[in-house]
Amino acid sequence: MSTEYRLYDVDDSELYRNQSKEDKKKIQLEIIEMAKQRGIKPTARYFKTYPSTVRGIIKRYEKNDK
Repeated sequence: MSTEYRLYDVDDSELYRNQSKEDKKKIQLEIIEMAKQRGIKPTARYFKTYPSTVRGIIKRYEKNDK
């Protein structure tokens, strides 16, 4: 018996992986700005993802920004 666990009950059209490259960049910048204002966990909840994903996006942005 296998149980599938999902973080959130999200429609496939809302998922990050189904977005165009331009939309992904826009979403990433929104994630970074919101994380600076509200914090990582509230941002992750808003975008229906994991906090580690938000941290990774921030880390990549800071690495490429320097």
